[in-house]
Amino acid sequence: MSEKEQIHGITQGEIVPLRKVKDPIFSEGMMGKGVAMRPSLGEVYAPFDGVVVSVFPTKHAITLKSDQGCEVLIHVGIDTVNLNGELLEPLVSETDRVKTGELIMRFNLSQIRERGYDTIIPLVILNTPDYETFDTTNETNGNQETLLMAIKKAATSIEVKETNQKEIALEHAIIRTLGGKDNITSIGHCATRLRINLKDEKVVDEEKLEKIPGVLGVVKSMGGLQVVIGNTVNQVYANIQKLYHIENSTEENKEKGSIPNRILNVLSDILSPAVPLIMASGFISAILVIMTRLGMDQESSSYVILNGAANVVFYFLPVMLAYTASKRFKCNTIYALFLGGLFLHPDIMGFASKGGSVDLFHLPVTAVDYSSSLLPIVLSVWVLSYVEKLADKYVPDAAKYVFNPFAIVVVMLPIALCITGPAGYLLGEGIGSILTLIYSHASWLAILLIASFAPLLVMTGMHIALTPIIILANFEHLGYDNMLLIAFIGMNFSQFAVALAVMLKTKKRNLKQLAASCAITAFLSGITEPTLYGISVKLKKPFYATFIGCIANGIFCAIANVKVFSFAPPSFFTLPIFMNPDGSNTNFILALCTVGLTIVVTFVATWILGFDDSVFDTESLEEA
Repeated sequence: MSEKEQIHGITQGEIVPLRKVKDPIFSEGMMGKGVAMRPSLGEVYAPFDGVVVSVFPTKHAITLKSDQGCEVLIHVGIDTVNLNGELLEPLVSETDRVKTGELIMRFNLSQIRERGYDTIIPLVILNTPDYETFDTTNETNGNQETLLMAIKKAATSIEVKETNQKEIALEHAIIRTLGGKDNITSIGHCATRLRINLKDEKVVDEEKLEKIPGVLGVVKSMGGLQVVIGNTVNQVYANIQKLYHIENSTEENKEKGSIPNRILNVLSDILSPAVPLIMASGFISAILVIMTRLGMDQESSSYVILNGAANVVFYFLPVMLAYTASKRFKCNTIYALFLGGLFLHPDIMGFASKGGSVDLFHLPVTAVDYSSSLLPIVLSVWVLSYVEKLADKYVPDAAKYVFNPFAIVVVMLPIALCITGPAGYLLGEGIGSILTLIYSHASWLAILLIASFAPLLVMTGMHIALTPIIILANFEHLGYDNMLLIAFIGMNFSQFAVALAVMLKTKKRNLKQLAASCAITAFLSGITEPTLYGISVKLKKPFYATFIGCIANGIFCAIANVKVFSFAPPSFFTLPIFMNPDGSNTNFILALCTVGLTIVVTFVATWILGFDDSVFDTESLEEA
């Protein structure tokens, strides 16, 4: 017994096996082994000597690490995250030392019960794989002096490095539900989702994954798995890397699905890291429009600098995508950056402006402007990944350091300038020409269809790949977009209206708080996944109202020909993207009209259709 670590009582009350907690995240051991207590007073105590790893921002949970290395999550109540810290009072902060039996939290037990929450307190051992023995007390009641568990480390335990994460439980639960670290071949993220490729998707229980607190939804799309987190995805991804150090597999991922899906998956992986910077450039452009309306001189140095900052990401897009493409195709990043720089070198770019025939040792070179281009560099880096492997295979080890780079450059130079570069450019021009043709003959139909089906594009994750491709083509050929970003006026503001209507209509306090948070997020930032997955899809009928609002937006925009002049997600703060740089106000006024129309139509539809909010009922406090 002396070799075992001791875990003492975390409150005063009934001791309950973890399997009886009415939440599968705990009862099915998705987060690890442990025990629970049903409190008879609103106090939580430290179960051992150790340090506070994190106190959740919503105050409903604390993670601790013992001096012997045991990491535990103490979770006060079920679904109490929806209290947003109300009625909960942590008495410790991160990095604080705690002693066994020390009071670390107070909470209002009676009021939390009155609001319908189950107040049971699970204690979960987050690094369960490090232990082989879990002895739990046979006592039915206890307090801070009661020995709840005695655990013993496995002989080959792997210590999880300490991190200051806020949502450590979420990260552990996600990875374990995905089949563990070894089942993941690659992981990345976009604005709101973790994007994951797996060795074996059959071991993943999607139903359990969707029930993890903090997971808004799970989407299978474009040959991979997407876990919708919301606007905290950056932190979740960072925490996963701190805890598990997942690197992309050196083996080739076996792409799944049809060829178009596989292509979109690749393009999405390459484009996603650049999208936030592209949107930031859109914000700067929108601000410049406002400043010029207010009298800013376009010849001033301030304007020139800001305008340069707004355009730099587009001009040097081939270089940025060379970096992300090298990560996706698993080739040398320096060689990829060389190709990006090659396309943008002033002497080579100069051929496009001078005209005339250009050749490389009698090999014809298509003289074009590669700035802001997407496909030429993607195709070139894709070919580079194979050329590099051939060089590694056939160049003798003794000569690799010097000859490998030379061989790769000599081979890739004509391929990039004579084949993949021109091919990618022509393909991009073809996409632009098709879009222009659609606009000139049936723009109203295209706008209406895309706007109407915007919710499905978001749910399947297709918007992640399609949005940058089509919008970049539109801006390059037309100078504006009147298709995809127009569709997301309806999507983004309809979700604000749904959340607002649900907040005002529901009587359930937890749903009302969730809806208020979602409404603010959608309205101010244009991030809609929290509302879409947390409310619309879950309540069903508000999802139908979303379609109604999107259709109304599509009809208005198709008739009024509303345009977007900068790349940023439509929201309250990005409304200037609708301001026409030529100084006219017509488009901006029309944009405000469709925003108002979308909000009103969706709000009324949500209110009339109603919803069954019983899915937000919490379990009874009595044991089943």
